[in-house]
Order: sequence, then C-alpha cells, then structure tokens
Amino acid sequence: MRSLYRFALILFLFTGCSLEQKLARSFVEADKPREFLLLRPSIIYKYNLKEFEIPGLDTMEGFRKESMLLENSLFLRAVTDSLLIEQFTAGFGKTLESYNSRVIPGNSIDTLMENGGTPYIINIAQFSLEEYIHPYSSEEEVYDEIIVIDGIDLNAINFNVWLELGRMNTEKKNKVLFVSDYLLDAMGGTLKQSLLSGKMSFDYTIDTITMPQVYEFARRFGKKSAEYLFDYLMNDYIWENIPEDYPYDRYYYHYDPLRNIIYPVGDEERIIELEGY
Repeated sequence: MRSLYRFALILFLFTGCSLEQKLARSFVEADKPREFLLLRPSIIYKYNLKEFEIPGLDTMEGFRKESMLLENSLFLRAVTDSLLIEQFTAGFGKTLESYNSRVIPGNSIDTLMENGGTPYIINIAQFSLEEYIHPYSSEEEVYDEIIVIDGIDLNAINFNVWLELGRMNTEKKNKVLFVSDYLLDAMGGTLKQSLLSGKMSFDYTIDTITMPQVYEFARRFGKKSAEYLFDYLMNDYIWENIPEDYPYDRYYYHYDPLRNIIYPVGDEERIIELEGY
C-alpha cells in the first residue's frame, strides 16, 4: 500500500512539473522574436556607507555630508556614470538577444510606435552603487576542532537596479522589479599551526577591488539582471496559461540557454517584484 502511495505521489509531482515545463519550453521557443525597448538611466546614485571613517561627519548635514562621503570614498568618486551604464546595458542587451529577442534603443521609440505591436518597455528607472565594509568570517575544521576566522574587513560595492517593466499597446499595469548583487575584495589565505605553541593562525592577503573590475562586474550584473528578467517573463507566461483548477504547488523556473534546460530554482535566484508601485 505504501509503495502504491509513493508511486501516486511521484506521478502527481511529475505531471505538474511536466505541464509547467512544457509551457516554459513553448515560451522559450516562440517563433516570433520578443521585442524590448530599453531606456537607459542618465545618472547613477552613489552612496558611501563608510561614515565611521570620516571624523566630524556627524556634525554635517545634507549636501555637504553627501559630498564629503563621496569625496572620501575609495571607488565611487572614480566611477564614470556613462561608462558603467554602457557596460551594464551591453551585458543586459546581449543576454536578451541570446534568448531570440530584439533589443531596441530608447531613441527608436518613435519608429517602434509607428510599427505597432506589443513590445516590452524596460525603463532602468534607477541604478545605485553602495560602498561599504563587509566583515569576513568563516569556520574551518582542523583535527575535529572548529577554527573561527573573523576580524577581517573587506571592501564591498553593492550594485542595485530598479527596472520598470511595461508593455506597449496593452492595458497591463507596469511593474517595478529589483535586482541586487555585490563585488568584494579578493582574499586568499591558509591556516598555519605554530610548531612551538601549537596555536593556529590565518595568513591571508587581500587584493583590493580595481576600477576595471568595477566596470567588468557592471557588465556581468547586466547579464544576470537580463537572465532574471527573462525567467520572470517565462514564469509569468506559465501561470497565465496554466488551467484555473491546477492542483499543484507553484515552482519558479530558470532557463539555461547554454545547456538548453529548464529547472526549478529557489527564492534567492530570482528577480524581486516590488509591491505598491
């Protein structure tokens, strides 16, 4: 009886996943290329969160305080907005094109409106960078003993983007989507044991973030944001076309174009839809 129940459960799950993946596959393999009008931001908002590094900052307010923070930042003061935006949109656009999509620059909106259809409109509504200190810690097991490694500070930069997603010539309400990722100093190290005292120590080196790495990360962040956006549209398509009496729990799927496979992913591997916009 238990074997029969187990078989029924497996069949239940397989049937549900199979239908969702069939719908996902039909979205991926659509005959007509999807069109995306991409609107770039004009500036990047920069926030230095290392307030503790500047003596007397607590006596400043407003623009003076923000200017002092930016001036004393390690990376943000050197960022060229136009170059970083170019890197992000290059990674974003090329990734969408790899999904059988056509990316249209914002200055072609008049031509797009004349042609009609229902292209997607992606407005990069806001792009921000946050510079801060990331405390590093880890635990290593040595001879059945847990060694805690901490007290190491790494430089970090958060990349945050808000995407306003709409569709031309439809009555659908625009949605605001959010993606974030971070870049850290590179650190390498090894545990060593003193021959005399037997105590363990952690010898390490830190390679500070460089500006070429910042711009390269912006390109990779653009790629990741486009992948998350495509997954969002694919999952939206699945649930628009699923039967109303669909009895299974919802899965969120990712499409891997390199291996041409579709599989479920967790909450940490998806774009965030912001409510109340």
